[in-house]
Amino acid sequence: MKEMLVVFLTIFTLAEAQFKCKNMDGKDVDWFAALKLPANIDVWNGRGFVYFDSTYKQFVLSENPLNSTKSAIGATLKQLYDSDPKTTAKIAYNDDCPGKEVDSGRGHSKGVAVFGLSGGFWLIHSVPNFPPPNKYDYPETGTKYAQSFLCLTLGIDNLEDISQYMRWSQVTPFITNMPEHFKLLAPHFEDVINKKSLGRSDTQFTLSLNFETLMHKKVNAFAKHKKFGADLWHDFIAPSLGTSMAVETWRNGAAKDVGTQCGLGSKNVYDVTSVNLFGLTYASSKDHSKWGVSMEESTPTVCIGDVNRQESQFKRGGGAVCIRDKDLWKAFKNSVGSFNDCGVVPEKKSSKSKDAKKEGKKAGKAGSKEKPEKKTKKTEKPEPKKKPTKANN
Repeated sequence: MKEMLVVFLTIFTLAEAQFKCKNMDGKDVDWFAALKLPANIDVWNGRGFVYFDSTYKQFVLSENPLNSTKSAIGATLKQLYDSDPKTTAKIAYNDDCPGKEVDSGRGHSKGVAVFGLSGGFWLIHSVPNFPPPNKYDYPETGTKYAQSFLCLTLGIDNLEDISQYMRWSQVTPFITNMPEHFKLLAPHFEDVINKKSLGRSDTQFTLSLNFETLMHKKVNAFAKHKKFGADLWHDFIAPSLGTSMAVETWRNGAAKDVGTQCGLGSKNVYDVTSVNLFGLTYASSKDHSKWGVSMEESTPTVCIGDVNRQESQFKRGGGAVCIRDKDLWKAFKNSVGSFNDCGVVPEKKSSKSKDAKKEGKKAGKAGSKEKPEKKTKKTEKPEPKKKPTKANN
């Protein structure tokens, strides 16, 4: 029945403009990845970013800042506001919604999806208070730290796939729209809008999905429910992919870091300590992005997602989406300036915060509700107790 409806609706809506990821020229693109630069090294004062899509061999600097609708991210998200609510299913979700308090019991997850009857796009990102509810812009609060983005152009069948990802991740929606005729196409999309996740009797707390973009790029999506109670990267993604990984996530604040994890019978996950892009180096203390890159060339995979490698995140939903692409992998692998090798113990932090849930309650002033402790201000050249390993680029 569902398949017949998809065919029927597609035949009669071919003239409808399909929502897609947009490149730096505002044209349709199958997928793209981007890393926003931190303000301290960026000529756009924290609104500049590097960009990579399915037609590139390496990162390129965007000629337009993030707050412009001429940028790839701005042009993509402009569709969120320009879409017709009568024919469009859409959602913007963010655990740190604009103008609202953080619900730390829900998933640590951020993204946007816009679908017409012939398909749409899904953008995963790491920016608090983004996007705005009514008109595209980039928040001042999101300029200080580096951030990450991944956009996928998908067919209409994939709306149910990403709805399941959002359901497991327990996302917090703040912009929603679902016309009646989408309910059969993606029955769990309505659950996501209504904040319905797993039932009390459910015993599976992770979800792994394999699907393809519109142009058949294979994608792996990994989502965890808060009841999983473990690290997304070391305990789920790395063993699922069968590769060790270098992972860059937020590790500031009072929350206890997981740290580099190594051992027999498991894949190693290394904490990135610095990132290098176009000769510009910044420390992980200046980075709010969430991404990981495989260490083995035989598994050239990049994952961009939601969850930090901190123990407080064990009790939060979230996930990551992974693409296997040799050129994208090289770009991310070469951006790893240094990482903590096996045996490096995370530095002890101040215990000013009694509850990890307080890790970000003054977000707007710092650019994120995950506020760094004061002692991390001198971290342009991080110097852990054991010298980080330089990446072999």
